[in-house]
Amino acid sequence: MQELSQLHAIFDRTQGYIHRFMSLIQPIIDAAQDEHTRLYYHHILEEEEQREDRLKELIPYLQSLTAEKAEQLSDRELSRLLSDINLERFGLHNFREHLELALYEFRDEETRLDLDGMRATTHEDYLRVKDIMASLSERFSDVSHPALTDHDEGHDIHAVDHLKASAALPKGVASVIKHETSPAPAKKGLTVGSLKGK
Repeated sequence: MQELSQLHAIFDRTQGYIHRFMSLIQPIIDAAQDEHTRLYYHHILEEEEQREDRLKELIPYLQSLTAEKAEQLSDRELSRLLSDINLERFGLHNFREHLELALYEFRDEETRLDLDGMRATTHEDYLRVKDIMASLSERFSDVSHPALTDHDEGHDIHAVDHLKASAALPKGVASVIKHETSPAPAKKGLTVGSLKGK
């Protein structure tokens, strides 16, 4: 199944990105002059560490699924797989935002270009995983399957060129931007809980 090999490649790439990203923000945590900055980046670091732990289990599982094995997945097994993939799809969404926020912190051009490159690829990966999940959802034996929630709906900020926008702002405004952004209204759709209930 081609989708599974694509997912494997995406999650393998993002695992490498997580390592690079964590190596960039750990020095900020270590050298933080105030508790707010330390806690802010420590929280981001912990989220990415949790993603890394999940990917350490998911990547080998995806690699073990041959085309024949994948075609023979029961609805229950497929539901579990989709639940895991959906969690990582949301992880890609959050990771992209973490990369966008980090652009407001770093001033040197090399690091900023690296962060922006990871951000752009992560965005494309997020959209691809979303398409793959829609395709895999159609494999359920029953005709009805839940719709996917779009985590970007109502967030026009993602159309912004973050490399350019962050260059115009002083260092350290990332936390202000994060706290002033209001969340989009919750919509019903495909969630980890709804998948595990199948």
